Amino acid sequence: MSRSWGGSFSIVRGLAVEKILVTGGAGFIGRAVCKELLSRGHSVRVLDSLIEQVHGEGNRPQDLDAEVELIHADIRNGNTVDRALQGIDSVIHLAAEVGVGQSMYEVERYTSTNDVGTAVIFERLIDNPVRRVVTASSMSIYGEGLYRDADGQIVQDAERGAIRDNQKVWEPLDSAGRPLTPIATPEWKRPSLASIYALNKYVQERTTHTMTAPYGMEGVCLRLFNVYGPGQALSNPYTGAARHPQRSSAFAR
Repeated sequence: MSRSWGGSFSIVRGLAVEKILVTGGAGFIGRAVCKELLSRGHSVRVLDSLIEQVHGEGNRPQDLDAEVELIHADIRNGNTVDRALQGIDSVIHLAAEVGVGQSMYEVERYTSTNDVGTAVIFERLIDNPVRRVVTASSMSIYGEGLYRDADGQIVQDAERGAIRDNQKVWEPLDSAGRPLTPIATPEWKRPSLASIYALNKYVQERTTHTMTAPYGMEGVCLRLFNVYGPGQALSNPYTGAARHPQRSSAFAR
């Protein structure tokens, strides 16, 4: 094992102030995170590839605060990651290809960016450890969520698309063909990985927890549910969730 985090942070107005690296920080969620961090007195550096599908010509987003230092580069570039980690106290890892549907036919692109990119970060953190790494995961890990059958039993592996009377049925059914009732999905529900994106996010979670403690770092993973609002790119594959609020609510149980 290499050395653990031995850095220090400043105290401003009685609050601990850090220099924080936000990967994917030029994205929709990332810009909001950067704004919040700055409001708390932290110094923020962003590493973002500014991909064309989301950022068009790859220019710095207008609503990315001018106080944010932006490194325009790919997260899979180890030398750039090394440079981005210099002087950093904590990392918020948001960089990812997002969207369930697109992940099913852009398999190499998603897996390379999401899983290999995460691996590069943690490999470089071995020699540049930080206090804490917060990784953005996804509700997609839960699959269809938790259900209860007609007998009151918990069902963790519900699936849509069952065949009933020679037709596909959208709502999940139990083994006897009876409708299931959706219930609140707790964190302890076992993973149900129904897409490459869900698989990617689960690998990111496990990589975070596997690599932080042995190197003296804290690791936290947040399973984000549907996020939408002003400033979201309409070309982002995830944006379809915002266009269909009724369908989105079914996934966000």
